Amino acid sequence: MLYDIAFLIFSLFYLPALIFKGKMHRDFLQRFGKYDPVTLATLEYFKSAIWIQAVSVGEVALCKSLIPQLKERFPGRPIVLSTITKTGNDLAKREFSQYAAVIYFPLDLSFIARRVVNMVKPSVYIMVETEIWPGVLRELSREKVPSIIINGRISDRSFGKYKLARPFLKRTLSGISRFCMQSDLDAERIIEMGAAAGKVRITGSMKFDAAGDTKAGAPVPSVRLKPGEELFVAGSTHDGEEDAVISAYKTLTGEFPDLRLLVAPRHITRVADVEKAVRGAGFEPVRVSKCQGVKASDVLVLDTIGHLKDFYSVATLVFIGGSLVKHGGQNPIEPALFEKPIIFGPHMFNFKAIAASFVNNGGAVQVDGPAGLLEECRRLLRDKPARQALGANAKRTVAENRGATGKNIEAIADLVLGSRKE
Repeated sequence: MLYDIAFLIFSLFYLPALIFKGKMHRDFLQRFGKYDPVTLATLEYFKSAIWIQAVSVGEVALCKSLIPQLKERFPGRPIVLSTITKTGNDLAKREFSQYAAVIYFPLDLSFIARRVVNMVKPSVYIMVETEIWPGVLRELSREKVPSIIINGRISDRSFGKYKLARPFLKRTLSGISRFCMQSDLDAERIIEMGAAAGKVRITGSMKFDAAGDTKAGAPVPSVRLKPGEELFVAGSTHDGEEDAVISAYKTLTGEFPDLRLLVAPRHITRVADVEKAVRGAGFEPVRVSKCQGVKASDVLVLDTIGHLKDFYSVATLVFIGGSLVKHGGQNPIEPALFEKPIIFGPHMFNFKAIAASFVNNGGAVQVDGPAGLLEECRRLLRDKPARQALGANAKRTVAENRGATGKNIEAIADLVLGSRKE
């Protein structure tokens, strides 16, 4: 009851904020358990569904390795995939409509949660990463539906907040059947938050499995480097980083005149900001979508979606954005698949275990700031064997860390079916 009141008060501020930000979409009524007739009929038809909760794009992307293995392991079980964000829902529909019923996750009020739990009638409830919603978990416990966290991660920032709510969280966590955490540290933290140690397993990160393979298309055809030119890719950069990257590049061009730079902002809405930073450093920004050939004075700005992987495949050096500023970094696995030398800054706390794996295996270099970025770029550009070794170690790190999805599938099987196979 107290939780419902608190969540209701939160919703009174949350819903108007969504309207103000333009995020109130036509399917938002699904969050109140109001589904369209086709979805209702699908849920009514399903029996013993596997319910996966993946809040947004990142968690949905992990389902690329999870859902095919679930279908193979449990071919007779339907799948319901829920999300909270519209971008996550759109991606889920594009990728998984043929495999799963895609819905929006209900608001975490008891009467709404009860309604949706009764509609879905799941045989198991899977939370991708640390998606803890007490109202839904309480209703699942009442219906004796087992629940499991997979790819569990507790960031530094989240851990501080969770510790403040430990007395309340301990009761909620007691209703979760299994915790499959990414690392030793994540396991320690979930236990400190109140999870029973006997329910906790360390299964690694599914991001290594979801990264796919090294198949890449050619970069945008008009972006053609001349023989002898090399490409420095700054991928998924955030506000406050481009100046440092471009400054390093400007210094490097004095020693390496054939080096070219491509900056790919994490959010495409920031392309104009990146262009301003490029001009401020004395270069001419060229949007990839409008590129008609690369000149020495140009800095490429990626303004298209879905092409970063292609540019990683031809890069000489890769910088991982979100790491020179306190954003928490971005995923370094994709360039590692192409055996690229990877550099990132000190702030990789959203990918702490993954970053540590790369650094400890000699598969990436972590610098402490802009000066370190310049120094490492210069060192690696001078030393081709060092670049090759770093790239080879990066790819090996990915290979050695794969398999988390399979471990999670077995944890689900142990929980629901034991040793019996369908």
